[in-house]
Parts: sequence; C-alpha cells; structure tokens
Amino acid sequence: MKLIACRVMSDEVCRFLPDGVEVEVFEISQHTNPKLLKSALQTAIDNADSKHDVILLGYGLCSNAVVGLKTQHARLVIPKIHDCIGIFLGSHRAYLEEMAIEPTFFLTQGYINGYRRDQSGPLSEFARVERRFGTEKAEKIVGTMMRAYKRLVYIRTPGSLEIASDRSYAREMADKFGMCYQELDSTSELLERMVKHDWKDDIIVVEPGQEITLEHFIN
Repeated sequence: MKLIACRVMSDEVCRFLPDGVEVEVFEISQHTNPKLLKSALQTAIDNADSKHDVILLGYGLCSNAVVGLKTQHARLVIPKIHDCIGIFLGSHRAYLEEMAIEPTFFLTQGYINGYRRDQSGPLSEFARVERRFGTEKAEKIVGTMMRAYKRLVYIRTPGSLEIASDRSYAREMADKFGMCYQELDSTSELLERMVKHDWKDDIIVVEPGQEITLEHFIN
C-alpha cells in the first residue's frame, strides 16, 4: 500500500498503518485551489501507480478535487465522504446531523496545526486584513463571512496529543466571531477499516483504469 493524505488526517490514518508503508502528505492550504490539488494528487498517484497494489487516499470529495483521479495498475481506495469532517465524525450522515443543529465550523488538531503552519484560516485571515486595511474592513470581509456560523465544535481525535493549545485556539476563534463553543469526541473507525481492507459501502474502491466519479459519492 501507499497512503496519499491531507495533513488534516494523516496523523490519524498513520496510527493504523503497518510498518514500512510509504506515506505522502499534502498541506491543507492546497485545498484553496481544487484544480491544482487534483493535478498534484494525480501526479502523486502516477508516481506510485506501478509500485503499489493499493493507493489509499486520505481525502473526502473535497470540492470535487478527487473526481477524475485514476490509476493504471493499482486500486484507489477513498472514504465515501463529501467533507473530511464526516470522516472524523464517522459518516456523512453524522456530519449532516451536526450541521442540522445549527451552522457549525469544525476544528480538529490537524486543522489547527495546518492553519498555524500555513498562517491560514479565519483568525490569520482576519489579522492579515486588519493589518492592511484596519479592523472595520476585517470585520466586514472576514467577520461577515464567519457570522454564517453559529457554533464552533472542536473534535477531539483519538490521535491528538496535548490539546490545551488547541482549546485555546478554538475558543479564541469562537469568541472572535461570536460562536458558541462545544467539543465532540471523534471516531477513527472509518480510517482504520480503510487501512485494514475492511471496505464496506462507506469506502470507495476504484479499479485500475477507472476514474473516481461524483456518482461514487452520491450512490
């Protein structure tokens, strides 16, 4: 096997990988341009295709960035999840149920580490606009966008290390944008089954020569 994963979930997946499995990690910032992300993922797949029987993708649908990806030799395996938050919650249904409570912004340790590393995310964007144009402009541009969210949920993942810093970051964001703050426990069951070849209906398996399609995530 080879794992190609987003930094957001790479640590969680790697907990279940046997020794010696090759891992390639992409930064969360690459999600800002799904077309470029798709191109980078296809290049990584092409480079690994002839060397592996199975290529695991640690991604969800991710703004259709995975649609069209294909191999010639290896099987492609990917969770049947639209948004990667659904992976941490255990299913796309669980994600929709949480969103139905009220519009929610989710954070995990992987997201927070990625935001800090890339100096991205709402807090960094607010600070960047504030430095350049002032607080009023930052409130208008970033604050208005974030006001669509009523709740911030920090998901405690099984592989998380010290989370005091995460809580501080998450609470700062909740306070900054007027969201109530909650925490939930994650499950890694979906990722564990993907690694262990327990491929049920919630895990997509694409045979060599076929493409990942939008229908894989809908049907």
